[in-house]
Amino acid sequence: MVNAAGTAAPAGPGVDEVVSPSPAAIEAAHKAAIAKQVQEGKRKFYDHLEDKVLDYFHNSPVNIEACVSTCVKIFSNVVNNPTEEKFRKVKASSNTLKGTVGLIKGGEDLLLLAGWVPKVVDLEKYWVFDAPVDSVRWGLLKEALHLCERAQQTVHEKAEKKRREKEDKLSKESAEKERIRLAIEEDKAERKLRTELTQATGAVAASPLPSDVATEARSAQKRGPSQGGGPDPAEEDDDEP
Repeated sequence: MVNAAGTAAPAGPGVDEVVSPSPAAIEAAHKAAIAKQVQEGKRKFYDHLEDKVLDYFHNSPVNIEACVSTCVKIFSNVVNNPTEEKFRKVKASSNTLKGTVGLIKGGEDLLLLAGWVPKVVDLEKYWVFDAPVDSVRWGLLKEALHLCERAQQTVHEKAEKKRREKEDKLSKESAEKERIRLAIEEDKAERKLRTELTQATGAVAASPLPSDVATEARSAQKRGPSQGGGPDPAEEDDDEP
Protein backbone atom coordinates (compact mmCIF):
# COMPACT_ATOMS: atom_id res chain seq x y z
CA MET A 1 0.00 0.00 0.00
CA VAL A 2 1.06 3.66 -0.53
CA ASN A 3 0.37 6.34 2.09
CA ALA A 4 -0.51 9.96 1.50
CA ALA A 5 3.15 10.92 1.34
CA GLY A 6 3.65 8.54 -1.55
CA THR A 7 5.82 6.07 0.38
CA ALA A 8 5.11 2.42 0.77
CA ALA A 9 3.29 1.62 3.92
CA PRO A 10 4.15 -1.51 5.88
CA ALA A 11 1.94 -4.47 5.02
CA GLY A 12 -0.86 -5.00 7.46
CA PRO A 13 -1.75 -8.27 9.09
CA GLY A 14 -4.45 -9.00 6.50
CA VAL A 15 -2.12 -9.01 3.48
CA ASP A 16 -0.84 -12.50 2.44
CA GLU A 17 2.77 -12.89 1.47
CA VAL A 18 3.76 -15.25 -1.40
CA VAL A 19 6.12 -17.87 0.03
CA SER A 20 8.17 -20.08 -2.33
CA PRO A 21 8.22 -23.79 -1.37
CA SER A 22 11.49 -25.13 -0.09
CA PRO A 23 13.48 -27.69 -2.10
CA ALA A 24 12.59 -30.31 0.49
CA ALA A 25 8.89 -29.62 0.05
CA ILE A 26 9.23 -29.81 -3.73
CA GLU A 27 11.06 -33.13 -3.42
CA ALA A 28 8.41 -34.50 -1.07
CA ALA A 29 5.62 -33.46 -3.42
CA HIS A 30 7.44 -35.05 -6.35
CA LYS A 31 7.86 -38.31 -4.48
CA ALA A 32 4.24 -38.27 -3.42
CA ALA A 33 3.13 -37.81 -7.02
CA ILE A 34 5.37 -40.69 -8.13
CA ALA A 35 4.08 -42.91 -5.34
CA LYS A 36 0.48 -42.19 -6.33
CA GLN A 37 1.14 -43.09 -9.96
CA VAL A 38 3.00 -46.22 -8.90
CA GLN A 39 0.05 -47.35 -6.79
CA GLU A 40 -2.34 -46.76 -9.67
CA GLY A 41 -0.08 -48.78 -11.97
CA LYS A 42 0.25 -51.49 -9.34
CA ARG A 43 -3.52 -51.82 -9.14
CA LYS A 44 -3.78 -52.21 -12.92
CA PHE A 45 -0.99 -54.78 -12.95
CA TYR A 46 -2.61 -56.72 -10.09
CA ASP A 47 -6.02 -56.74 -11.78
CA HIS A 48 -4.56 -58.01 -15.04
CA LEU A 49 -2.49 -60.64 -13.28
CA GLU A 50 -5.47 -61.97 -11.32
CA ASP A 51 -8.14 -61.70 -14.01
CA LYS A 52 -6.25 -62.63 -17.17
CA VAL A 53 -3.08 -64.50 -16.34
CA LEU A 54 -4.07 -66.46 -13.21
CA ASP A 55 -7.12 -67.74 -15.07
CA TYR A 56 -7.02 -71.48 -14.43
CA PHE A 57 -10.18 -72.02 -16.44
CA HIS A 58 -8.58 -70.92 -19.72
CA ASN A 59 -4.86 -71.32 -18.94
CA SER A 60 -2.94 -74.39 -17.87
CA PRO A 61 -1.35 -74.07 -14.39
CA VAL A 62 1.92 -75.31 -15.86
CA ASN A 63 1.91 -72.55 -18.49
CA ILE A 64 0.89 -69.96 -15.89
CA GLU A 65 3.80 -70.98 -13.68
CA ALA A 66 6.22 -70.66 -16.61
CA CYS A 67 4.87 -67.20 -17.46
CA VAL A 68 5.03 -65.86 -13.89
CA SER A 69 8.46 -67.39 -13.27
CA THR A 70 9.83 -65.74 -16.40
CA CYS A 71 8.44 -62.36 -15.31
CA VAL A 72 10.07 -62.78 -11.91
CA LYS A 73 13.38 -63.58 -13.58
CA ILE A 74 13.52 -60.68 -16.03
CA PHE A 75 12.06 -58.16 -13.55
CA SER A 76 14.51 -59.13 -10.80
CA ASN A 77 17.44 -59.01 -13.21
CA VAL A 78 16.76 -55.31 -13.79
CA VAL A 79 15.88 -54.44 -10.17
CA ASN A 80 18.93 -56.22 -8.76
CA ASN A 81 21.27 -54.96 -11.48
CA PRO A 82 20.09 -51.42 -12.32
CA THR A 83 23.28 -50.47 -14.18
CA GLU A 84 23.51 -53.60 -16.32
CA GLU A 85 22.15 -52.73 -19.75
CA LYS A 86 22.10 -56.36 -20.91
CA PHE A 87 19.21 -57.12 -18.56
CA ARG A 88 17.11 -54.25 -19.88
CA LYS A 89 16.48 -55.71 -23.32
CA VAL A 90 14.87 -59.07 -24.15
CA LYS A 91 14.21 -60.33 -27.67
CA ALA A 92 10.50 -60.96 -28.17
CA SER A 93 11.12 -64.05 -30.31
CA SER A 94 13.45 -65.68 -27.78
CA ASN A 95 12.46 -68.93 -26.08
CA THR A 96 12.65 -67.02 -22.79
CA LEU A 97 9.50 -65.11 -23.73
CA LYS A 98 7.93 -67.00 -26.63
CA GLY A 99 7.81 -70.33 -24.82
CA THR A 100 6.56 -68.93 -21.51
CA VAL A 101 4.98 -65.47 -21.47
CA GLY A 102 3.84 -65.90 -25.06
CA LEU A 103 1.84 -69.02 -24.21
CA ILE A 104 -0.55 -67.07 -21.98
CA LYS A 105 -3.19 -64.83 -23.48
CA GLY A 106 -2.38 -61.38 -22.13
CA GLY A 107 1.05 -62.51 -20.97
CA GLU A 108 2.92 -59.78 -22.83
CA ASP A 109 0.60 -57.20 -21.28
CA LEU A 110 2.29 -57.97 -17.97
CA LEU A 111 5.51 -56.57 -19.41
CA LEU A 112 3.74 -53.49 -20.68
CA LEU A 113 1.99 -52.88 -17.35
CA ALA A 114 5.30 -53.36 -15.52
CA GLY A 115 6.94 -50.52 -17.45
CA TRP A 116 8.53 -52.37 -20.36
CA VAL A 117 8.03 -51.02 -23.89
CA PRO A 118 8.25 -52.83 -27.24
CA LYS A 119 10.89 -51.50 -29.60
CA VAL A 120 12.33 -52.58 -32.93
CA VAL A 121 16.10 -52.83 -32.92
CA ASP A 122 17.88 -53.95 -36.10
CA LEU A 123 14.56 -55.21 -37.53
CA GLU A 124 13.99 -57.35 -34.41
CA LYS A 125 11.27 -56.73 -31.84
CA TYR A 126 12.55 -56.34 -28.28
CA TRP A 127 11.00 -55.62 -24.93
CA VAL A 128 13.02 -52.81 -23.40
CA PHE A 129 13.09 -51.28 -19.94
CA ASP A 130 14.77 -47.88 -20.31
CA ALA A 131 13.41 -46.00 -17.28
CA PRO A 132 15.73 -44.45 -14.64
CA VAL A 133 15.71 -45.71 -11.07
CA ASP A 134 13.82 -42.71 -9.69
CA SER A 135 10.98 -42.87 -12.19
CA VAL A 136 7.39 -44.05 -11.95
CA ARG A 137 8.15 -47.01 -14.21
CA TRP A 138 11.00 -48.09 -11.96
CA GLY A 139 8.75 -48.07 -8.92
CA LEU A 140 6.10 -49.91 -10.88
CA LEU A 141 8.61 -52.57 -11.94
CA LYS A 142 9.50 -53.24 -8.30
CA GLU A 143 5.83 -53.53 -7.33
CA ALA A 144 5.18 -55.86 -10.27
CA LEU A 145 8.10 -58.02 -9.15
CA HIS A 146 6.66 -58.33 -5.63
CA LEU A 147 3.22 -59.26 -6.98
CA CYS A 148 4.68 -61.93 -9.27
CA GLU A 149 6.81 -63.36 -6.48
CA ARG A 150 3.76 -63.56 -4.23
CA ALA A 151 1.73 -65.29 -6.93
CA GLN A 152 4.54 -67.64 -7.83
CA GLN A 153 4.17 -69.91 -4.80
CA THR A 154 0.42 -70.32 -5.24
CA VAL A 155 0.87 -70.97 -8.95
CA HIS A 156 3.59 -73.53 -8.23
CA GLU A 157 1.34 -75.48 -5.87
CA LYS A 158 -1.47 -75.59 -8.43
CA ALA A 159 0.95 -76.48 -11.22
CA GLU A 160 2.38 -79.34 -9.15
CA LYS A 161 -1.15 -80.58 -8.46
CA LYS A 162 -1.89 -80.45 -12.18
CA ARG A 163 1.33 -82.30 -12.97
CA ARG A 164 0.45 -85.05 -10.46
CA GLU A 165 -3.04 -85.36 -11.90
CA LYS A 166 -1.58 -85.67 -15.40
CA GLU A 167 0.96 -88.26 -14.25
CA ASP A 168 -1.77 -90.25 -12.47
CA LYS A 169 -3.92 -90.13 -15.60
CA LEU A 170 -1.05 -91.32 -17.79
CA SER A 171 -0.26 -94.07 -15.28
CA LYS A 172 -3.86 -95.27 -15.27
CA GLU A 173 -4.03 -95.17 -19.06
CA SER A 174 -0.78 -97.13 -19.27
CA ALA A 175 -2.07 -99.72 -16.79
CA GLU A 176 -5.33 -100.03 -18.74
CA LYS A 177 -3.44 -100.53 -22.01
CA GLU A 178 -1.28 -103.20 -20.37
CA ARG A 179 -4.40 -104.94 -19.00
CA ILE A 180 -5.98 -104.94 -22.47
CA ARG A 181 -2.77 -106.26 -24.03
CA LEU A 182 -2.56 -109.10 -21.52
CA ALA A 183 -6.24 -109.91 -22.06
CA ILE A 184 -5.66 -110.09 -25.83
CA GLU A 185 -2.62 -112.33 -25.36
CA GLU A 186 -4.57 -114.57 -22.99
CA ASP A 187 -7.46 -114.81 -25.46
CA LYS A 188 -5.04 -115.76 -28.25
CA ALA A 189 -3.50 -118.46 -26.06
CA GLU A 190 -6.94 -119.85 -25.20
CA ARG A 191 -7.98 -119.92 -28.85
CA LYS A 192 -4.78 -121.71 -29.83
CA LEU A 193 -5.27 -124.27 -27.08
CA ARG A 194 -8.88 -124.89 -28.15
CA THR A 195 -7.77 -125.35 -31.75
CA GLU A 196 -5.09 -127.83 -30.74
CA LEU A 197 -7.55 -129.77 -28.57
CA THR A 198 -10.10 -129.86 -31.40
CA GLN A 199 -7.52 -131.17 -33.84
CA ALA A 200 -6.33 -133.78 -31.36
CA THR A 201 -9.89 -134.91 -30.64
CA GLY A 202 -10.62 -135.26 -34.37
CA ALA A 203 -7.50 -137.36 -34.91
CA VAL A 204 -8.42 -139.68 -32.07
CA ALA A 205 -11.97 -140.06 -33.37
CA ALA A 206 -10.70 -141.01 -36.87
CA SER A 207 -8.30 -143.68 -35.55
CA PRO A 208 -9.68 -147.23 -34.76
CA LEU A 209 -9.66 -148.19 -31.17
CA PRO A 210 -7.29 -151.02 -30.03
CA SER A 211 -10.31 -153.15 -29.07
CA ASP A 212 -11.74 -152.83 -32.60
CA VAL A 213 -8.43 -153.96 -34.12
CA ALA A 214 -8.29 -157.01 -31.85
CA THR A 215 -11.88 -157.97 -32.65
CA GLU A 216 -11.23 -157.76 -36.38
CA ALA A 217 -8.15 -159.96 -36.02
CA ARG A 218 -10.06 -162.66 -34.16
CA SER A 219 -12.82 -162.59 -36.77
CA ALA A 220 -10.30 -163.09 -39.54
CA GLN A 221 -8.81 -166.11 -37.79
CA LYS A 222 -12.26 -167.73 -37.37
CA ARG A 223 -13.12 -167.22 -41.02
CA GLY A 224 -10.06 -169.16 -42.11
CA PRO A 225 -8.06 -168.86 -45.33
CA SER A 226 -11.00 -169.60 -47.64
CA GLN A 227 -13.16 -167.00 -46.01
CA GLY A 228 -10.39 -164.58 -45.89
CA GLY A 229 -10.17 -164.49 -49.65
CA GLY A 230 -6.78 -166.23 -49.88
CA PRO A 231 -5.91 -168.96 -52.51
CA ASP A 232 -7.41 -172.47 -52.02
CA PRO A 233 -4.69 -175.11 -51.25
CA ALA A 234 -6.50 -177.67 -53.45
CA GLU A 235 -6.43 -175.33 -56.37
CA GLU A 236 -2.75 -174.80 -55.85
CA ASP A 237 -2.17 -178.60 -55.98
CA ASP A 238 -4.14 -178.93 -59.23
CA ASP A 239 -1.87 -176.53 -60.93
CA GLU A 240 1.17 -178.65 -60.29
CA PRO A 241 2.23 -180.99 -63.22
